[in-house]
Amino acid sequence: MELLFVVMVLGLVIYAIIKDYNPQAVLALAGMAIFAVAYWMGIHPILAPDKSTGFALFDLFEVFNGIFSKRAAGLGLTIMAVAGFATYMSHIGASQALVKVAVKPVANIKSSYLMLVICYLVGVFVSLFVSSATGLGLLLMVTMYPIMRNLGISPASACGVIVTTQAFEIGPTQANAIFAAGQSLLDPTTYFVDYQIWLIVPMLIVTTLLHFFWQRHCDRKAGYDPLQHRGEHAELDEKGSDAIQAPAWYALLPVIPFALMMIFSKLVINDIKVSVEVSMLLTVFIGMACELVRTRSIRTSFAGLSSFLDGMGKVFGPVVALIVCAELFAESLKAIGAISALLHSADGAGLGSGFMTLVLVALIMGAAVVMGSGNASFLSFATLAPEVATKFGVPAVTMLLPMQLASSIGRSVSPIAAVVIACAGIAKISPFEIIKRTSVPMGGALLTALTLNYAFFM
Repeated sequence: MELLFVVMVLGLVIYAIIKDYNPQAVLALAGMAIFAVAYWMGIHPILAPDKSTGFALFDLFEVFNGIFSKRAAGLGLTIMAVAGFATYMSHIGASQALVKVAVKPVANIKSSYLMLVICYLVGVFVSLFVSSATGLGLLLMVTMYPIMRNLGISPASACGVIVTTQAFEIGPTQANAIFAAGQSLLDPTTYFVDYQIWLIVPMLIVTTLLHFFWQRHCDRKAGYDPLQHRGEHAELDEKGSDAIQAPAWYALLPVIPFALMMIFSKLVINDIKVSVEVSMLLTVFIGMACELVRTRSIRTSFAGLSSFLDGMGKVFGPVVALIVCAELFAESLKAIGAISALLHSADGAGLGSGFMTLVLVALIMGAAVVMGSGNASFLSFATLAPEVATKFGVPAVTMLLPMQLASSIGRSVSPIAAVVIACAGIAKISPFEIIKRTSVPMGGALLTALTLNYAFFM
């Protein structure tokens, strides 16, 4: 009976998310409903007797409060610091300077499809330091897109490449990577160096080759010849993305946190540790000093800190609150016994950790396509992985790594993802045309990730 109730609630959750109801409210209410039924049926107390308030309704919200307190003060602060840093770097023009510097060396390449794949690799490199997929997409659309169009590259091919530059969320400063590391009981640098990079490098090779051949195939099928379109200029409707004229050396600022975390780790200096938050805050204050030198205005330099704080606040609701509500929902599924029942069924059928990883990856991938968000899909279901991994006796990271990669890959093939819609709007093409161009490279990347994860870590 309780499992039938869980299935019904899951169905309602999926329906509500598809219909674009607020996912935080949906997950929170669904979690409370399941907790209440588990308590009413005598399956599981809402809180342990020594922690109970003495009243079931208060206990429900006390569970919510406990998760909120734990996540907001730890992982939530980390993610907010990353978002604030990204906003500040854009505010002072450092992100724009980084993209300009990265794009400049490839501007003189004359081969259209060679330019295409080199631009993809340059974009992936920049994605290490620009954590927003939409922000990076817009920056590349006003810098790299005109260069590709001038070489005759079709709008669909150019957008297909740009949309996928943030498809893997590489590095210790990406929100999903930080969350995956935390759930795996690893620090973000260890997660990146010991696990993520071993899959990312082969995935990049596969995706680069697929971009070259797939975009050329699609262009030929559409009767598009880049040679006949050389010299064309991109007409961009996007205004203001390039308005901040920062000096070229500002390009170094977004790189500082990544460099600090790499240097002060087991790779170079193991005796000194630096956290994500400290590296971000330190760089923001370095940026304020640079702004003081550049503008010669203490008021302007100090005012820039507001953009950092605003960026922190803007991510609290969409990401941090989503993490809390998703964890409440996951805990309710554990309390009513749904996860245990699923694991016992899989164990009884002789299905191993590899099969369960595929199930979780499919769940994340489908949610990312439907929701148009890599963060929302991954944060909603990633908390289920540690218990599943423990049941099968494998490290949690072996399940979380492909799940994390699947979430951002799924966003890259979603026609309602913000980055897809933004790029399609600027290029004046259909989002579905972009999805056609990203589907094969992203499919190859996901297959590569699953194969290598199984070979290396399971």
